[in-house]
Amino acid sequence: MAILMEIMHILMRGHGMGLDGYLLAPRRPQFSFGSDTYEGWCMLLARNGTFFYEVEDEAAHRTRAVGEAGLRGEAYFGDVVISPPGSTLRRQMKTPTSFFFARFLTALEPPIGCSRLRDVDRLRADLALLESAQSASDEGHQRLDAEMVAAHVVDDVLITLLWERTRGEVREDVLVRKAIAFILECFTSPDLSLGDLARTLGVSSSLLSRRFRDVRGVTPGQYLRGVRLQKARELLTGTDFTLQTIAERCGYRSAFYLSRVFKATTGQSPSEYRAGSPSIR
Repeated sequence: MAILMEIMHILMRGHGMGLDGYLLAPRRPQFSFGSDTYEGWCMLLARNGTFFYEVEDEAAHRTRAVGEAGLRGEAYFGDVVISPPGSTLRRQMKTPTSFFFARFLTALEPPIGCSRLRDVDRLRADLALLESAQSASDEGHQRLDAEMVAAHVVDDVLITLLWERTRGEVREDVLVRKAIAFILECFTSPDLSLGDLARTLGVSSSLLSRRFRDVRGVTPGQYLRGVRLQKARELLTGTDFTLQTIAERCGYRSAFYLSRVFKATTGQSPSEYRAGSPSIR
Protein backbone atom coordinates (compact mmCIF):
# COMPACT_ATOMS: atom_id res chain seq x y z
CA MET A 1 0.00 0.00 0.00
CA ALA A 2 2.94 2.34 0.60
CA ILE A 3 3.84 2.12 -3.10
CA LEU A 4 0.29 3.09 -4.10
CA MET A 5 0.32 6.09 -1.74
CA GLU A 6 3.67 7.17 -3.21
CA ILE A 7 2.26 6.99 -6.74
CA MET A 8 -0.76 9.11 -5.81
CA HIS A 9 1.36 11.65 -3.94
CA ILE A 10 3.76 12.09 -6.85
CA LEU A 11 0.97 12.38 -9.42
CA MET A 12 -0.91 14.95 -7.34
CA ARG A 13 2.25 17.06 -7.17
CA GLY A 14 2.48 16.88 -10.96
CA HIS A 15 5.94 15.30 -11.03
CA GLY A 16 5.01 11.91 -12.50
CA MET A 17 7.07 11.52 -15.66
CA GLY A 18 8.89 13.43 -18.38
CA LEU A 19 9.47 11.92 -21.84
CA ASP A 20 12.97 12.39 -23.22
CA GLY A 21 12.41 10.61 -26.54
CA TYR A 22 10.72 7.53 -27.96
CA LEU A 23 10.68 5.16 -30.94
CA LEU A 24 7.77 3.03 -32.15
CA ALA A 25 9.67 0.80 -34.55
CA PRO A 26 8.19 -1.47 -37.23
CA ARG A 27 9.32 -5.07 -37.41
CA ARG A 28 13.03 -5.35 -38.13
CA PRO A 29 15.63 -8.14 -37.97
CA GLN A 30 17.94 -6.47 -35.44
CA PHE A 31 18.33 -3.49 -33.11
CA SER A 32 20.41 -0.56 -34.35
CA PHE A 33 22.60 -0.87 -31.24
CA GLY A 34 23.29 -4.04 -29.27
CA SER A 35 23.90 -2.10 -26.05
CA ASP A 36 23.93 1.41 -24.67
CA THR A 37 24.35 3.20 -21.34
CA TYR A 38 21.73 5.82 -20.54
CA GLU A 39 21.83 8.83 -18.24
CA GLY A 40 18.13 8.53 -17.44
CA TRP A 41 15.52 5.77 -17.29
CA CYS A 42 14.61 3.79 -20.40
CA MET A 43 11.89 1.29 -21.31
CA LEU A 44 11.89 -1.38 -24.02
CA LEU A 45 9.01 -3.69 -24.92
CA ALA A 46 8.08 -5.85 -27.90
CA ARG A 47 4.87 -5.43 -29.86
CA ASN A 48 5.63 -8.45 -32.00
CA GLY A 49 8.52 -10.89 -31.86
CA THR A 50 11.07 -11.85 -29.22
CA PHE A 51 14.34 -10.38 -27.96
CA PHE A 52 17.02 -11.17 -25.38
CA TYR A 53 17.85 -8.52 -22.78
CA GLU A 54 20.32 -7.85 -19.99
CA VAL A 55 20.34 -4.89 -17.59
CA GLU A 56 23.71 -4.29 -15.96
CA ASP A 57 23.27 -2.35 -12.71
CA GLU A 58 25.64 -2.90 -9.79
CA ALA A 59 23.23 -1.52 -7.20
CA ALA A 60 20.19 -3.43 -8.50
CA HIS A 61 19.95 -6.05 -5.77
CA ARG A 62 20.85 -3.64 -2.97
CA THR A 63 18.83 -0.52 -3.60
CA ARG A 64 16.23 -1.20 -6.30
CA ALA A 65 13.22 -3.43 -6.83
CA VAL A 66 13.85 -6.03 -9.54
CA GLY A 67 11.14 -7.28 -11.91
CA GLU A 68 9.93 -10.83 -11.41
CA ALA A 69 11.51 -11.94 -14.70
CA GLY A 70 14.95 -10.72 -13.60
CA LEU A 71 17.79 -8.69 -15.07
CA ARG A 72 18.41 -10.95 -18.06
CA GLY A 73 16.34 -13.28 -20.17
CA GLU A 74 13.94 -13.42 -23.10
CA ALA A 75 11.11 -10.91 -23.60
CA TYR A 76 7.80 -11.27 -25.49
CA PHE A 77 4.77 -9.03 -25.86
CA GLY A 78 3.60 -8.09 -22.36
CA ASP A 79 7.13 -8.06 -20.93
CA VAL A 80 8.48 -4.61 -19.99
CA VAL A 81 12.25 -4.16 -19.71
CA ILE A 82 13.29 -1.11 -17.67
CA SER A 83 16.86 0.16 -17.28
CA PRO A 84 17.65 2.73 -14.55
CA PRO A 85 19.90 5.80 -14.87
CA GLY A 86 23.57 4.99 -15.36
CA SER A 87 23.06 1.33 -16.24
CA THR A 88 23.77 -0.50 -19.48
CA LEU A 89 20.99 -2.14 -21.46
CA ARG A 90 22.02 -4.98 -23.78
CA ARG A 91 19.54 -6.40 -26.29
CA GLN A 92 19.53 -8.79 -29.22
CA MET A 93 16.58 -9.93 -31.30
CA LYS A 94 15.75 -13.61 -31.29
CA THR A 95 13.13 -13.13 -34.03
CA PRO A 96 12.29 -10.07 -36.18
CA THR A 97 10.60 -7.71 -33.75
CA SER A 98 8.54 -4.53 -33.69
CA PHE A 99 9.06 -2.62 -30.48
CA PHE A 100 8.48 0.49 -28.37
CA PHE A 101 11.48 2.21 -26.79
CA ALA A 102 11.42 5.32 -24.61
CA ARG A 103 13.81 7.42 -22.53
CA PHE A 104 12.18 9.20 -19.63
CA LEU A 105 12.57 10.90 -16.26
CA THR A 106 10.41 9.84 -13.33
CA ALA A 107 10.06 10.44 -9.61
CA LEU A 108 8.68 6.91 -9.26
CA GLU A 109 10.89 3.86 -8.62
CA PRO A 110 9.75 1.22 -11.10
CA PRO A 111 11.15 -2.33 -10.88
CA ILE A 112 14.20 -2.71 -13.12
CA GLY A 113 14.93 -5.56 -15.46
CA CYS A 114 11.91 -7.37 -16.89
CA SER A 115 8.40 -7.32 -15.43
CA ARG A 116 5.33 -8.99 -16.94
CA LEU A 117 2.18 -6.92 -17.28
CA ARG A 118 -0.99 -8.83 -16.46
CA ASP A 119 -3.23 -6.35 -18.32
CA VAL A 120 -1.85 -6.96 -21.82
CA ASP A 121 -5.09 -5.81 -23.46
CA ARG A 122 -4.57 -2.36 -21.94
CA LEU A 123 -1.00 -2.29 -23.23
CA ARG A 124 -2.15 -3.35 -26.69
CA ALA A 125 -4.73 -0.54 -26.72
CA ASP A 126 -2.16 2.05 -25.59
CA LEU A 127 0.26 1.06 -28.35
CA ALA A 128 -2.48 1.00 -30.97
CA LEU A 129 -3.44 4.54 -29.93
CA LEU A 130 0.18 5.64 -30.29
CA GLU A 131 0.43 4.04 -33.72
CA SER A 132 -2.72 5.89 -34.83
CA ALA A 133 -1.47 9.20 -33.44
CA GLN A 134 1.91 8.74 -35.11
CA SER A 135 0.31 7.90 -38.47
CA ALA A 136 -1.94 10.96 -38.26
CA SER A 137 1.05 13.13 -37.41
CA ASP A 138 3.02 11.75 -40.37
CA GLU A 139 0.11 12.60 -42.66
CA GLY A 140 -0.06 16.17 -41.36
CA HIS A 141 -3.22 15.80 -39.29
CA GLN A 142 -3.50 17.40 -35.86
CA ARG A 143 -5.86 15.02 -34.09
CA LEU A 144 -3.48 13.80 -31.39
CA ASP A 145 0.10 14.74 -30.63
CA ALA A 146 2.14 11.53 -30.95
CA GLU A 147 4.72 12.58 -28.35
CA MET A 148 1.96 13.32 -25.86
CA VAL A 149 0.47 9.86 -26.48
CA ALA A 150 3.93 8.26 -26.11
CA ALA A 151 4.29 10.00 -22.73
CA HIS A 152 0.89 8.59 -21.77
CA VAL A 153 2.02 5.06 -22.77
CA VAL A 154 5.11 5.28 -20.54
CA ASP A 155 3.14 6.76 -17.65
CA ASP A 156 0.38 4.16 -17.97
CA VAL A 157 2.85 1.26 -18.12
CA LEU A 158 4.73 2.50 -15.04
CA ILE A 159 1.60 3.03 -12.99
CA THR A 160 0.15 -0.32 -14.06
CA LEU A 161 3.40 -2.11 -13.18
CA LEU A 162 3.53 -0.55 -9.73
CA TRP A 163 -0.17 -1.09 -9.11
CA GLU A 164 0.00 -4.76 -10.10
CA ARG A 165 3.08 -5.18 -7.94
CA THR A 166 1.30 -3.57 -4.98
CA ARG A 167 -1.77 -5.76 -5.37
CA GLY A 168 0.41 -8.86 -5.55
CA GLU A 169 2.22 -7.95 -2.33
CA VAL A 170 -0.72 -6.88 -0.20
CA ARG A 171 -1.60 -10.33 1.13
CA GLU A 172 1.34 -12.40 -0.07
CA ASP A 173 3.10 -14.89 2.19
CA VAL A 174 6.29 -16.91 1.88
CA LEU A 175 4.61 -20.21 0.98
CA VAL A 176 2.56 -18.65 -1.81
CA ARG A 177 5.55 -16.72 -3.14
CA LYS A 178 7.52 -19.96 -3.36
CA ALA A 179 4.60 -21.71 -5.05
CA ILE A 180 4.27 -18.95 -7.64
CA ALA A 181 8.01 -18.96 -8.32
CA PHE A 182 7.91 -22.75 -8.85
CA ILE A 183 4.91 -22.48 -11.19
CA LEU A 184 6.54 -19.71 -13.24
CA GLU A 185 9.73 -21.77 -13.55
CA CYS A 186 8.08 -25.09 -14.38
CA PHE A 187 4.77 -24.25 -16.11
CA THR A 188 6.10 -25.57 -19.46
CA SER A 189 6.16 -29.12 -18.04
CA PRO A 190 2.90 -30.91 -18.94
CA ASP A 191 3.38 -33.23 -15.95
CA LEU A 192 3.35 -30.45 -13.33
CA SER A 193 0.66 -31.17 -10.73
CA LEU A 194 -0.60 -29.85 -7.40
CA GLY A 195 0.90 -32.91 -5.71
CA ASP A 196 4.34 -32.17 -7.19
CA LEU A 197 4.11 -28.55 -6.10
CA ALA A 198 3.04 -29.44 -2.56
CA ARG A 199 5.77 -32.07 -2.16
CA THR A 200 8.41 -29.62 -3.40
CA LEU A 201 7.28 -27.08 -0.80
CA GLY A 202 6.99 -29.69 1.97
CA VAL A 203 3.27 -29.17 2.72
CA SER A 204 0.04 -31.00 2.07
CA SER A 205 -1.99 -30.33 -1.07
CA SER A 206 -4.97 -29.18 0.97
CA LEU A 207 -2.90 -26.67 2.98
CA LEU A 208 -1.29 -25.27 -0.16
CA SER A 209 -4.66 -24.92 -1.93
CA ARG A 210 -6.22 -23.16 1.06
CA ARG A 211 -3.33 -20.71 1.52
CA PHE A 212 -3.08 -20.05 -2.20
CA ARG A 213 -6.79 -19.34 -2.53
CA ASP A 214 -6.74 -17.07 0.53
CA VAL A 215 -3.95 -14.96 -0.97
CA ARG A 216 -4.55 -15.08 -4.73
CA GLY A 217 -8.27 -15.80 -4.90
CA VAL A 218 -7.75 -18.87 -7.12
CA THR A 219 -6.41 -22.39 -6.68
CA PRO A 220 -2.85 -23.28 -7.73
CA GLY A 221 -4.30 -25.21 -10.67
CA GLN A 222 -6.30 -22.20 -11.84
CA TYR A 223 -3.24 -19.98 -11.46
CA LEU A 224 -1.13 -22.44 -13.49
CA ARG A 225 -3.74 -22.47 -16.25
CA GLY A 226 -3.76 -18.67 -16.26
CA VAL A 227 0.04 -18.54 -16.62
CA ARG A 228 -0.04 -21.02 -19.49
CA LEU A 229 -2.83 -19.22 -21.32
CA GLN A 230 -1.16 -15.85 -20.85
CA LYS A 231 2.01 -17.20 -22.43
CA ALA A 232 -0.11 -18.70 -25.23
CA ARG A 233 -1.63 -15.26 -25.92
CA GLU A 234 1.83 -13.70 -26.04
CA LEU A 235 3.14 -16.33 -28.46
CA LEU A 236 0.02 -16.11 -30.64
CA THR A 237 0.39 -12.34 -31.05
CA GLY A 238 4.18 -12.06 -30.86
CA THR A 239 5.42 -14.97 -32.97
CA ASP A 240 4.60 -17.00 -36.08
CA PHE A 241 5.00 -20.31 -34.23
CA THR A 242 2.66 -23.17 -35.13
CA LEU A 243 -0.07 -24.01 -32.64
CA GLN A 244 1.68 -27.27 -31.76
CA THR A 245 4.91 -25.41 -30.94
CA ILE A 246 2.98 -22.90 -28.83
CA ALA A 247 1.21 -25.74 -27.01
CA GLU A 248 4.53 -27.39 -26.14
CA ARG A 249 6.02 -24.08 -24.92
CA CYS A 250 3.00 -23.53 -22.68
CA GLY A 251 2.91 -26.93 -21.00
CA TYR A 252 0.34 -28.70 -23.20
CA ARG A 253 1.12 -31.89 -25.04
CA SER A 254 -1.03 -31.16 -28.09
CA ALA A 255 -2.45 -28.28 -30.08
CA PHE A 256 -5.87 -29.91 -29.75
CA TYR A 257 -5.84 -29.74 -25.96
CA LEU A 258 -4.55 -26.16 -25.94
CA SER A 259 -7.33 -25.18 -28.35
CA ARG A 260 -9.96 -26.76 -26.13
CA VAL A 261 -8.73 -25.01 -22.97
CA PHE A 262 -8.20 -21.69 -24.79
CA LYS A 263 -11.71 -21.74 -26.29
CA ALA A 264 -13.34 -22.67 -22.99
CA THR A 265 -11.54 -19.87 -21.15
CA THR A 266 -11.56 -17.00 -23.67
CA GLY A 267 -14.50 -17.82 -25.92
CA GLN A 268 -12.20 -17.76 -28.95
CA SER A 269 -10.09 -20.38 -30.65
CA PRO A 270 -6.34 -19.66 -30.81
CA SER A 271 -6.60 -18.96 -34.55
CA GLU A 272 -9.46 -16.49 -33.99
CA TYR A 273 -7.47 -14.75 -31.24
CA ARG A 274 -4.39 -14.50 -33.46
CA ALA A 275 -6.41 -13.20 -36.43
CA GLY A 276 -8.05 -10.52 -34.29
CA SER A 277 -4.77 -9.16 -32.88
CA PRO A 278 -3.04 -6.17 -34.50
CA SER A 279 -0.25 -7.11 -36.91
CA ILE A 280 2.87 -4.97 -37.39
CA ARG A 281 4.58 -5.11 -40.79
